[in-house]
Amino acid sequence: MNLEEAMEILDVVQGEDKAKIRKKYRSLMRRYHPDALGSDRPEQIRRVQQMNEAYHLLMKQEVPILRSARKRRKWEWTGTVNADAFCERNVYLHYSMDVEGEPLYYQAARGKYMWDPEEEEFSLFLISLRHAAKELLEQVERRQGTFREEDTLQSDHRFQVQAKLFHLLTRQFIDPLAALRKAAKPKMIDLEGRAVYQFRAWVGAEGSGEAFQATGELKKGVPIYPKAFQGHRILVKNREGKVLGHLSFDEDYLYFCLIPLLKEKCAKVRMHVRDVKENRRGWPHKAKVDVDFYFRLEQEPPKDQHRDLNEEIRELLLACETELMQK
Repeated sequence: MNLEEAMEILDVVQGEDKAKIRKKYRSLMRRYHPDALGSDRPEQIRRVQQMNEAYHLLMKQEVPILRSARKRRKWEWTGTVNADAFCERNVYLHYSMDVEGEPLYYQAARGKYMWDPEEEEFSLFLISLRHAAKELLEQVERRQGTFREEDTLQSDHRFQVQAKLFHLLTRQFIDPLAALRKAAKPKMIDLEGRAVYQFRAWVGAEGSGEAFQATGELKKGVPIYPKAFQGHRILVKNREGKVLGHLSFDEDYLYFCLIPLLKEKCAKVRMHVRDVKENRRGWPHKAKVDVDFYFRLEQEPPKDQHRDLNEEIRELLLACETELMQK
């Protein structure tokens, strides 16, 4: 493959820097990857292979342009802002892997920016929120003049508090519907104009208990059903009501987009078994059920409630501050 062919495959024009090339590549991969299409026909696999080859070829070109683009983006970052968010956060971007001796990611901006799937890798977004939660706790400790390790929160309690802060912040910086529409392409639009998405998911079980037996009894094409929400997870059951376990998605962002919309009754789901695999060699025995997960949007979600979330965050931090004052 030559440069001209690579540019045509990724729809790149002369003079575009690597940040724009990366954005176009990710957008095309979300649209045409076999997992996104729910199909692995040979022509689709070849298309993705060509896109990968084109991307790696283009990313080897003109490293200085990429470096200058990084500096500009740090000060020119634009994006949707949640003015009601409790705090600011860092926005991180990946360095090109062909630049040696540099960190894997860098801070491109700081502010109350919502997550944008087209601009920010979800893994880096999660790192950003972990850092923001850590900063909030450290601010509480500094206000109390906490400098000695024995005066800080106990490690297990600190972990629990940071986890709670992290999940509250995800609700402030992710617009589930806006993010879903940018990150995924509907499989179809039904006759009533509703978007229908298809995602790959799976359920796993091990041992010899009821969940393992119920999972192993499933057949290709049979439906499974949601039983309950547990945090950011969906507990699923078979037709007879036997619990199969928690549904897992291949893409982590789906937990934070799909579950909130389902909890708000803005969408409906349908799940069918794609395949069942068992491994009885060794112990514990393991079973995995691949699931076709269909997600249909029914209505727009209600307005966000950032003020309520801010109050939850304040109460959590106040409880930590009170605990530190009593040490």
